Amino acid sequence: MAATPFSLSAPVYDLLYEASGKDYAAEAAALHDLIQRRRPGAASLLDVACGTGAHLAHLRRWYDVAGVDVEPAMIGQAQGRLPEADLRVGDMRSLRLGRRFDAVICLFSSIGYMRSPDELALAVAAMAGHLAPGGVLVVDGWLRPAAWRDPGFVHALAAGGGDLAAARVGVSRRDGRRTHLAMHHLVGTPDGVEHVVEHHELTLFDDAEYREAFRRADLAVEVVDSPLVDRDRYVATRAQ
Repeated sequence: MAATPFSLSAPVYDLLYEASGKDYAAEAAALHDLIQRRRPGAASLLDVACGTGAHLAHLRRWYDVAGVDVEPAMIGQAQGRLPEADLRVGDMRSLRLGRRFDAVICLFSSIGYMRSPDELALAVAAMAGHLAPGGVLVVDGWLRPAAWRDPGFVHALAAGGGDLAAARVGVSRRDGRRTHLAMHHLVGTPDGVEHVVEHHELTLFDDAEYREAFRRADLAVEVVDSPLVDRDRYVATRAQ
């Protein structure tokens, strides 16, 4: 069965990534330290492309949190985890939430789903528009173009717990600046096993294009170490 990205795999997303060793608590703590160094006393945070809310579940220790994601199934998972939080379905290019935050984050290379430098700039501008004076924007880029290796990559994850088990095999390829990832999931429950295929397309933006998007949003930006291999984390601050 073909599906839009994450529409059917949302229930097993955390199961697979936790089995892979992804440490949401440690990542959230590192983000908190980064934000507080640049905006001491920051107390509100928006996660753009929040997915299942796994980072927010830890960040709410320090912040009044909110989240937005383009995929309703992911927001559904997040709402189950964080029923009290402001969680909405929305497109990062056209966010209009009617409030501002001390910090806005966009993690795990979600910005790579933008299809052009103009869309990249729209997304950064929309996120910047939700920053309070002195607020901090953290964006994790997709792979550096020079890090891509043809003919592509193959990876696999598998996990099980209780009445749910899943396996995922991903195959990637590149067409110019566009990377295409086909994610094949086998999802098992007591009712049987379902095969779900999701297709993801991400753009290989270069450093100059990321920096230009921040410049167009009137943000001063720096690059810091990313928790993900061969990617960069962009950190920008809005003027007071």
